[in-house]
Amino acid sequence: MIQGKIIKFYRELQGLRQADLGNEICSSTHVSKIERGITEVSQETIELLAKRLRIDMKEEINTYLSLDLLLKEWHESIILKLNSKATSIKTKLEGIMLLKIPDFYRAYTLVLTRYYLLIGESTYAKSLIEEMNSWDELSVYDQNMLYHIKGKFYLDYQNEYSLAISYLKKINLTYYHNPEYYYDLACAYMCMNSSILAYHYANKALQFFSSKNSFNRILETEMLMLIQVEQEEIFDTKDSGYPRLIEMADSLGLTDQKAKLLHNYAYQQFRNGSYEKAFEHYSQSLILRDASHPHYIVTLEGYLNAATKLGLQSQTELLIVAREGLSLAKSLDDTMYLHYFQLHVNKIEGLKERYYHYLESVAYPFFKEMGYGLATETYEIKLFDYYLEKGDGERANQFTLSIVNRFRKNNELV
Repeated sequence: MIQGKIIKFYRELQGLRQADLGNEICSSTHVSKIERGITEVSQETIELLAKRLRIDMKEEINTYLSLDLLLKEWHESIILKLNSKATSIKTKLEGIMLLKIPDFYRAYTLVLTRYYLLIGESTYAKSLIEEMNSWDELSVYDQNMLYHIKGKFYLDYQNEYSLAISYLKKINLTYYHNPEYYYDLACAYMCMNSSILAYHYANKALQFFSSKNSFNRILETEMLMLIQVEQEEIFDTKDSGYPRLIEMADSLGLTDQKAKLLHNYAYQQFRNGSYEKAFEHYSQSLILRDASHPHYIVTLEGYLNAATKLGLQSQTELLIVAREGLSLAKSLDDTMYLHYFQLHVNKIEGLKERYYHYLESVAYPFFKEMGYGLATETYEIKLFDYYLEKGDGERANQFTLSIVNRFRKNNELV
């Protein structure tokens, strides 16, 4: 009985005993049975108990009946990245006391955590994840949603891609009807430098977002697939699909997606040696990004790479950018970008020996341990070249084995 659950919730909230609530209305035993929904009760008794609790029972019942749909609508808006709608629903929910009732508390906490992950409030999300880790007897749906939340947290805010994948791969769509997680898997595999799996899961996500007519998520997913295709050495950059997607994002007013597209287009141009164009697009992306969001620091590092290559800015100007990135990395507790920007500082200041000492003893071991494929491969080659240049073949050869092993194949050639 809904009335019984509501009465129990507000009684406990107000610190009343059952005898206090039932005084001159009914016995404490009767109150107990009402709260457990195991007895018939007159409307008059319900109204008297509600009056003592200073609540409008009809209004509370209507709220109770609407909460499940409202939470589902909130989750849907987060999945489709309708940020304004998600924020509006959150504001509406904040004043509803019944969310603390056991029927809704867990669902509310799970979706609230997703919301914090959406808007970049990783500290709040981490706190809620720690609380949820202590929950007992989760429903199958809640357990799968928690896997998704942990996967997103470790992917988007901790850069622990292997751990993110381990959580995301536990998800069972039979119980958790949210194929959106394919997109997160694709991102994680892309970060692990596994382009085939990244494309595979991005294609699955695209089918889901297309069925939802979610243009912003379709755009994001197409961009992810584009990265896998256009990073191939045989790809002709003149055929790039980025200008088309950037134009689409601009016409649809999708600022966040446009920023991501500009960033990735800049990265593609940088890899192909078009440093001026890379610098231009990194600069445009930075303007669109919020400096407090974790994505800002990623674009800032790309901007600094392009600016350094071009040599258009003074050492002082470059150091200001590098130290801004270092400060942001520390505030975000982002170890990966802390290492990147510390390397930038050493390089800009011309501290070659310090640069390679830090790289070999601190940064490179971290990248290798965390499974950051692209960074590991890049810095192995840098360290190999450095020691070869110094004439230290023995130290150089320490980095050749892992490079060679990645290209070993089980062929049957004589």
